[in-house]
Amino acid sequence: MPTITQNLPATFAVEAYGKAFGLRAVKYPEDMPMLYKWMHAEHVVDQWQLHLPMPQLRVHFEKMLADDHQRLYIILCEGVPIGYTEIYETARDRLSYYYKAKDTDMGWHILLGDPAVVGKGYLKPTGMMISKFIFEHTDAKKIVVEPDSKVEVYKWVADGFAYHVQRLIDMPEKKASLYFCHRDEFFESRGYLNFYGAVAS
Repeated sequence: MPTITQNLPATFAVEAYGKAFGLRAVKYPEDMPMLYKWMHAEHVVDQWQLHLPMPQLRVHFEKMLADDHQRLYIILCEGVPIGYTEIYETARDRLSYYYKAKDTDMGWHILLGDPAVVGKGYLKPTGMMISKFIFEHTDAKKIVVEPDSKVEVYKWVADGFAYHVQRLIDMPEKKASLYFCHRDEFFESRGYLNFYGAVAS
């Protein structure tokens, strides 16, 4: 029987801020040169710690793609790849060691790989697109994320979109801020209502 993430569509698209944002499933091995470049970008290295030689990075992504509790996507803006996201089932993820996960809870990680979009306001529309995608295509009542507590930008992104910090958690590689986002609050938030003028396709 297919898992929650295996049932997710391979593509998704929305209009926000006058731009077309989208997701497409990672293509292996075609996307590896781009992912290698992103993982070695200066702004990515400390957070992701995947600045590996290509053979080791390919092994990493082969394992990730074979893991049926998650699905990997490339983030697009106007059809151009700008980042990468992992969407996963938290009850089957290591995050379940840090809070009591329900079977329907979902989570995501995000990487804006293209240096040209970093610090230019793209984190908010892409994070919101991923949240919309999850809630519209799963039975999740809650999304859980755990960014590094040192990354202040996440607090700004969460404000107004019903992502509420619960507590700090000590993970092996970071002290993380544990955020919950509940379905009803998300769709009723002023951020969501002001944000999307188009229907996802």
